[in-house]
Amino acid sequence: MWFTITELNKDQAMIPMATVGSFKAFEPQRWLCSCGGFIYDPATMGGLAFEELGKKWKCPCCGAKKKAFSKTDQKSVS
Repeated sequence: MWFTITELNKDQAMIPMATVGSFKAFEPQRWLCSCGGFIYDPATMGGLAFEELGKKWKCPCCGAKKKAFSKTDQKSVS
């Protein structure tokens, strides 16, 4: 079912995940390790969002803690 912006209220914020007018398709947020340059991309890591990783999770490349990561739009390291 499709809703126009005027038909939506805060309790019914269901919008299909597709590009429609000014809406963009949902894209998972990627995270960049400031130590080793590793990019955590949920699409390639089993679909698990970075925020859902355990507190003890570390970078698989350099062993850095989660706090060494920052959000990025980068898709791969050049």
